[in-house]
Amino acid sequence: MFLKAMPFELTYADDNNQFLYYNNAHQDPDTMFAKRVPPQSGNRMSTVHESLPPARMKNVEWVIGTLRNGNQEYVRTIVPGSPAGVINTHNYQAMYYPDGSYAGINEIVFNFQPWLDWYLKETGQRLVGGSGPFAPAAGGHGNADATSGASDSGDAGGHGGGADATSGASN
Repeated sequence: MFLKAMPFELTYADDNNQFLYYNNAHQDPDTMFAKRVPPQSGNRMSTVHESLPPARMKNVEWVIGTLRNGNQEYVRTIVPGSPAGVINTHNYQAMYYPDGSYAGINEIVFNFQPWLDWYLKETGQRLVGGSGPFAPAAGGHGNADATSGASDSGDAGGHGGGADATSGASN
């Protein structure tokens, strides 16, 4: 009951790439962002995603490999081409057994738009600018200067004043 009441879709694939669980939040898979049906439970991830075009299947393989190999703890995506009013987000999180070995992936899928709209309304903030999904636009970094490091204010912060943004480490 608890998992089915979550306001998003939850899935789990184990360390053998076997799709084992989804919270079945929507009985009709056509209303789901990550369409799943009960007969898929127990299938390998490659079987669950077999209807995807090869380019998208490569993305699935990359996510699984990245999490399995420990390159990242999570991968977040926004599915392009969603209808107006929908920001279809997928969060894939690596899971681990108590001994630290890889246990699989949990996936949370939801429409981020209502959450964003609520946040903006509650805080009185708004989204501005940008020329694409990632602002600022190319070359538009305001007055940022990544080659000189932080401003020297007489070491008011007590950090030794040795920041060096070009070498990647402080002195």
